[in-house]
Amino acid sequence: MSSFKVEPVVTDSFGIEAALRDDRLVVKLTGTGDMAAAGPLGAYLKTLQGEVIGRSLRAIELDVKALYFLNSSCLKAFVSFIGGLASQGVKSKIRFITDARLGWQRRSLTALERMSPELVSIEDV
Repeated sequence: MSSFKVEPVVTDSFGIEAALRDDRLVVKLTGTGDMAAAGPLGAYLKTLQGEVIGRSLRAIELDVKALYFLNSSCLKAFVSFIGGLASQGVKSKIRFITDARLGWQRRSLTALERMSPELVSIEDV
């Protein structure tokens, strides 16, 4: 297997960093998921989609504990990511890790869990 070469996204107010851990992809999002973040997030998730499919990864962990806002455009990027994987027949489990103190995270992501309950779960920490 080739090395994982997806460059992190770092802006003044938003960041994404991913790493492979065995057959699991761990993605950490930080900052503010506003309109300025929507484009970079969508492009990054499209790249990750290719990595997940190409590597037959069994699990994807999306750590959003340090994400303090997520607008509808960013949420749509996650919908496209999950839908893209599902349309390719990918059965990777997608787990969102949220900060239990930030109740909006679970409320916002519940739509994704309902959209694809066989793939998506949410864990509050």
